[in-house]
Amino acid sequence: MRSTKRTFLLAVLVILAAVPCALAEAVRFPTATTPPTPLQERLARERGQPISRPARVELAGDLYRPMGDGPFAAVVSLHGCAGPPSRANAAAAGAAYVALGYALLIVDSFGPRGITQRCLREYGAPADRIMDAFGGLLYLAGLPFIDPGRIAVVGYSQGADMALEAVRLDGLEAHFDRRFRAAIAYYPLCVESQGAVSAPSIVLIGELDDWTPARNCREMMARRSGRGAELRLVVYPDAYHSFNSRRLRAKPEISYGHRNEYNEAAGRAAWDEEIAVLRRAFGK
Repeated sequence: MRSTKRTFLLAVLVILAAVPCALAEAVRFPTATTPPTPLQERLARERGQPISRPARVELAGDLYRPMGDGPFAAVVSLHGCAGPPSRANAAAAGAAYVALGYALLIVDSFGPRGITQRCLREYGAPADRIMDAFGGLLYLAGLPFIDPGRIAVVGYSQGADMALEAVRLDGLEAHFDRRFRAAIAYYPLCVESQGAVSAPSIVLIGELDDWTPARNCREMMARRSGRGAELRLVVYPDAYHSFNSRRLRAKPEISYGHRNEYNEAAGRAAWDEEIAVLRRAFGK
């Protein structure tokens, strides 16, 4: 027991020591847009009309990076339906990734659009959030200290569904010249179309989750055709939704009729799984 406590304290000290090196920078970048199809281009030429392009929203984000010139591997983080994490939680996440030698871009999809939350059923998940993921990817790929070939995506709840959509086989990624190397999805809703992925991916979810039930993910996995890259499902027996949320350490909460509860053991185990996926994808 004493050895276990010593190991945990050492890990905490390593992360805390990295905090001064986690340079948080507020950044702005556009959401991605898909290019016009050949048919759209031909019809526009024939009619002598300009091609209609969707408006490009300028997104906000927090960028954390290791010290040095790089090039560094990086992770795009997509928040849940309640919006981006608090400044303190964002800084803690940034420090954790920086300690691994990775940059972290936390994307704010709601603030620039004047949205406070998208948790109620009638709102649904805005489809443009998928394009926000690619906006983050393209932004990072253009930075001189980022390795454009080593960028992954991680998402939480609604953001996890967006992460899986960003690597969906034969999905929107076909429109871009940059692609994610891996995807980590914490407690997504899991729909059948997300079962075939183009990059190594993992779903991390709690058995007791009553918001995004684990059974949906099991059904998704059971219906997989075997096409595409590896997709793994890990279910934590005693965990609820948001099991790794630092905000819930003090006590659980009921949010929009669903239980959210921190589970230290599940959170640590899931973080270890995520690190393993990233190291395989990034090569270190």
